[in-house]
Amino acid sequence: MKKPLILTLIFVALGAMVYFYNAYNKEHTDVSTADVLQELTTSDLFAAFDADVALATEQYAEQVITVSGSIYSIDLENEKEPQIVLQANGDDGFIRCGFATAARSQVESLQEYSNIKIKGLCKGMNDAGDLDLLAERDVILSDCIIID
Repeated sequence: MKKPLILTLIFVALGAMVYFYNAYNKEHTDVSTADVLQELTTSDLFAAFDADVALATEQYAEQVITVSGSIYSIDLENEKEPQIVLQANGDDGFIRCGFATAARSQVESLQEYSNIKIKGLCKGMNDAGDLDLLAERDVILSDCIIID
C-alpha cells in the first residue's frame, strides 16, 4: 500500500521540479526585436481589461503590444525601473509602462500630457492590492521602449 503512494509522491515532486526549472529558465522576451501582436490606444487596451479581465489576460498577457496615448505622469521614484503612466479611462484606470534603467534619461526628457507611442510586454491588470496605484486598477506593460 505504501509503495504506490511513495511512487506517486516522487512523480509529483519530479513534475513540480521540472515545471519550476522551466519557468525559472524561460527565455526573456526582447521587446525591441519582438513582433508586435497588436497596436492599440490606451483607452482600447484598458477597456478590454475592464470588460473582461480573464479574456483580455488570455489575449494580451505576455504578448508584445504597442499602445498610443497621452502621458499622465512620469514616475522616477524607482531607481531600477522608471515608469510612465498613460491616461486610459479618466481617473478610473491607467496604463503603467516600466522601462529599463538605461532609458531613465529618455523618460526624464518627456513632457506630461504629450502624446506617445510605446512598445512593451503586457503583464495584465493589477488592482490596488498589488501595487501603489493611482487608480483602483492599472494595466501593466514592462520592458517598454518608446516608438515615437
